[in-house]
Amino acid sequence: MRLAGIPLRVKPSFLVVVCLLGMPIVRYPTVEPPELVGRLAVWLGVVLVSVVIHELGHALLARRFGADVTMELWALGGLTTWQPVSRPIPPVRRAAIAAAGSALGLVVGAAVYPLWKMAGPPVGLVSLALGWIVWVNLGWGLINWLPIRLLDGGHIFRGVIDALWPERADRIANLFFLFTSAAAALVAFRLSLPIAGLFAAFMLIMEIRRLLGAAHRTGRPPPPPLPDRFLLEPPSTSDPASPEGGPPR
Repeated sequence: MRLAGIPLRVKPSFLVVVCLLGMPIVRYPTVEPPELVGRLAVWLGVVLVSVVIHELGHALLARRFGADVTMELWALGGLTTWQPVSRPIPPVRRAAIAAAGSALGLVVGAAVYPLWKMAGPPVGLVSLALGWIVWVNLGWGLINWLPIRLLDGGHIFRGVIDALWPERADRIANLFFLFTSAAAALVAFRLSLPIAGLFAAFMLIMEIRRLLGAAHRTGRPPPPPLPDRFLLEPPSTSDPASPEGGPPR
């Protein structure tokens, strides 16, 4: 399947996880099974379209900068994979590509927001759909800009420090992402958000492992750089240099 000339693959695991994440939302308040099915279908459609829009933001700008691009939706969210075709993409442009996904989603969410407010209380599928479009595009989009390594905000931060302090970028990134992962885990658990807290805790463990690994590699040649990725590389990838983890989108 291609969208705007870009390959797009949607794995069944994406649809399953989206439905599971949406069940607490679509079941509140308690509804009868027929209405539950309708709400779940609307939720699935909203998230599917919104995530595709998000990934298109990354993909279209990366292609504009001369990269070869593919998109994939799987269990833990959206993934835009891009590789430069002829020349490396500068750090500032990499940061712009990372920001473009949520930026496009924010435009969509902001455009739908007045319609949602005019729709009134969320009693019908239309008003529910409008509210979910606003939340997924605005709420999830802003969360994705948090400066955590595998979120878009982490890629933005890394692009900026690569441009400003290229020789110290790895050390700065390792320490900064250790702090932000710990802060995110603490805030999530304090706000009683267990899924977000577990993800942040997982990221914190990965950052600690990364620091320990960097200490063991002192004096050794640095490993080859990771390819540019957004969110989590599916574990089925054959690319040996793929990243290790990522969040739901």
